[in-house]
Order: sequence, then C-alpha cells, then structure tokens
Amino acid sequence: MEELIGRIVAATGIDEALAKKAIGIILQLVKSEGPADKVGELFAALPGASEFADEFGDSGGGGLMGAFGGGAMAALGKLQSAGMSMGDIQSAGKEVIGYAKENAGEELVGDVVGSISGLGGFA
Repeated sequence: MEELIGRIVAATGIDEALAKKAIGIILQLVKSEGPADKVGELFAALPGASEFADEFGDSGGGGLMGAFGGGAMAALGKLQSAGMSMGDIQSAGKEVIGYAKENAGEELVGDVVGSISGLGGFA
C-alpha cells in the first residue's frame, strides 16, 4: 500500500493521511458493493487492502451525497467531505484502479469495477 499512497500523493498533491483515507474509502466501496468472491480474489492480490478498507474507509457520514444513497455516491460524498476536489478524486481513483490492475490483473479488476454502479466515474 505504501507504493499506492506515494502514487496518489504524487498525482494529486494531497498529503499522505488524506491519500490513505481516499484509498480506504475507495476500497470500502469495492468491499461493500462488489461481488464477494471477486473482491476476495482482488484483495488477496493487494496485501493490506482489507485492513485499509476497514481502518480508513468507514468514516461515516458521506455528506449530502451520502444522504441520497449508498455506494459510489456515498463514497464521493466522503471523499469530498475529507477535502478532496473532483480532480483529486478522479486522480486517486485512477491510481487505485491502475495499481489494482498491475497487481491483480486487468480482467479481475474489470469484473469488479464493472459490477459496481458509478465506480467507473472514479476511473
């Protein structure tokens, strides 16, 4: 996860703590909304992913977006509430998905991303 944190910091200019939170929120979205078997495979290929999702991903709230539904909208609200701009969010999403593809394979990541409504907007 340290490599991914560094990539997000470099791509967005946000600090390390916010990068960790962003990774956790995105991974929590995947964990809670994706198909359990595929998410299990994905997280097995990304050491620390489940722990990040649990530790940094469930900060509650979700702001106004979270009030209108869960999933990607709630994650977007959490990321914005944490202080990220839309550009930061898109860059972080691209880095998380790119990192996942490099470590778990394009097909598996494509299956997981494709199964979660709205996640394509992060990439």
